Amino acid sequence: MIMSLLRVAQDTTAYVAQRSGPPDTESYMWAGYAIALVCYIGYIVLMARRIARSTRGD
Repeated sequence: MIMSLLRVAQDTTAYVAQRSGPPDTESYMWAGYAIALVCYIGYIVLMARRIARSTRGD
């Protein structure tokens, strides 16, 4: 009887919650933001140059 109680008590305390979840991808997220920002800035510069060239009549 005591052995079965000890087995049940050990069974409820033997499991330790492990850290789980997806891997850390924060660096990939920031790299994506940086790439998107560079693309937007490049597009704005390209359009500004084209607009300036078309208004000058070149």
